[in-house]
Amino acid sequence: MKRRVTHLKRPQHPNESPDALPSLESSDSVKEDDSENRSHSRGARRGWIVAATSAAVVIAVVAAFLLARPPAEANDERGAPPTDTTEVSRGDLVEQVRLTGKLEFGNIRDLGSLLQGTVTAVPTPGTVVGRGGELFRVDNTPVILMLGGLPAWREFAEGMSDGPDVRQLEENLAALGFFGETPDEKFRWSTIVAIRKWQNARGLERTGRIEQGRIVFAPADLRIQDVVAGVGSGAGGVVLKVSDTSKQASIDLDPSMAANAPLGAKVVVQLPNGTSAEGTITAVGSPVERDSPNGGTSLKLPLTLVLDDPSVAAAFDTVTISVTLRDVIAEDVLLVPVTALLADVGGVSAVERVGKNKSEVVPVELGKFADGMVEIVGGDVAEGDAVAVAK
Repeated sequence: MKRRVTHLKRPQHPNESPDALPSLESSDSVKEDDSENRSHSRGARRGWIVAATSAAVVIAVVAAFLLARPPAEANDERGAPPTDTTEVSRGDLVEQVRLTGKLEFGNIRDLGSLLQGTVTAVPTPGTVVGRGGELFRVDNTPVILMLGGLPAWREFAEGMSDGPDVRQLEENLAALGFFGETPDEKFRWSTIVAIRKWQNARGLERTGRIEQGRIVFAPADLRIQDVVAGVGSGAGGVVLKVSDTSKQASIDLDPSMAANAPLGAKVVVQLPNGTSAEGTITAVGSPVERDSPNGGTSLKLPLTLVLDDPSVAAAFDTVTISVTLRDVIAEDVLLVPVTALLADVGGVSAVERVGKNKSEVVPVELGKFADGMVEIVGGDVAEGDAVAVAK
């Protein structure tokens, strides 16, 4: 029996001619050729995979390089930083001098009474006491505030000599509604009657006389800063610490800057919460010795200032503040920002003057520097000239 021969054709490669295709005469040859073709096909696929993978890696590397590259600066082509313009100005070259001070209620001082006895009531710190108000109590009777510049240095009683303290007392009794005549320096019957009315209103014995220590004179209302002698303590010494009702700041200045801190000069005060407020110098003291941080002493000029708007510091009691003063370095000079100066080449400074159609480099002679400005003392520039400044 004859063996049947099957002729198989492998697929034609695109680059092969039909004549190049071998015919398969037996199954054995078919197997051999088929195995060889699969081997070639796998090798071809591996080659294409390797090539594709390599191409992908190259693309990824190039993409990463492009993404990592910083964007080109707008001014790379000309190699200069971006600029703007400003005008040459004329004025004072001013340096800002910053000092540290303390803001607190002014004129803190001790207050007591010559009355003998026991302290039976004291006010709460922060309380403001006005004319006719009670400061504290001794043996359950009040010590009362009156307004005036003279201290109560003697008893008010019939037969006392004339004096300005009598007028001061009568002025207070009149302001409180107990004295109906014109105040003078004579202690008369009308004064006694007014005292008795006042004593009756305050719950005091109606004697017509005021013992020393019953009233305290002060130039203005008082604020209770602190209690020194509490309830149960003996009277006769310091009972309270009191202050004025307004805050003031104290700073120490180098005496060489006295001309920049005259009486009435304006300053800028920065509070602990970051708020800035204007203030005014109200007192300039004489130089005094202060301890230096690194040891020894140095002369300082004590300044007192108050806030123009006290309400901005209403939330504070005693706090550290920053005070800025203006120190005039040079008056009525040509000024440009330091950022207008070009690179110093060979010891020559210059600015770039900008015109409508062109710009030119102009050599200049520099003076003093302060707070980002520089004085121009020489060179072909004038007030109003436009000059380039670095942004």
